[in-house]
Amino acid sequence: MDTINSDLDLLENLSKDISDLIYKNKFNLIADMDAQRKVLIKKIIESESKKNKIKDRIQKLVENNVNMIEDSEKKIKIFSQNHNKFNKRLKAYSFNK
Repeated sequence: MDTINSDLDLLENLSKDISDLIYKNKFNLIADMDAQRKVLIKKIIESESKKNKIKDRIQKLVENNVNMIEDSEKKIKIFSQNHNKFNKRLKAYSFNK
């Protein structure tokens, strides 16, 4: 998060410097600063895009995990029910001997 804040601060400073140069009619110096500004904007956008892709991937992992847990719980419930039925049958056969 520090890099994004420092990038935003740098972008703000570049924009202010460009504004000052325009005010002072020093247009020949603007092109280099504007190129730096554009590179910085691109970097910020790519960084945010990567962050969003990571968030999306984590969200999908969480959803998959929840689905797998639900499936496992269903299987455990069915297994438990079948196990209880088996135990009841076994007790019934044991008492009939």
